Amino acid sequence: MSFKTAANWKGSLHQYLRVGDIVDDEIYSHFVNVLPPVTLKQSLVQMGEPYSHVEGKPTYPTLQKTEHGWMYMGNCFRGEAVNKD
Repeated sequence: MSFKTAANWKGSLHQYLRVGDIVDDEIYSHFVNVLPPVTLKQSLVQMGEPYSHVEGKPTYPTLQKTEHGWMYMGNCFRGEAVNKD
């Protein structure tokens, strides 16, 4: 588990983040503000645009609230926090 900050972000989101990374508030804000999120709950946020499709279903970049902070969960089906890519 690594702590990732917006200040150190280089390349694309998918190049920078790895499943299990904890992100700072600026990256969380990016997830919420870049597009209207497809999922916005107290403990789950998913970007509003699909990253890919798996089994014919879209996957979304996903953050889940944990005891350590917001954790990047990868690209998950809507409403889920299980990486599908």
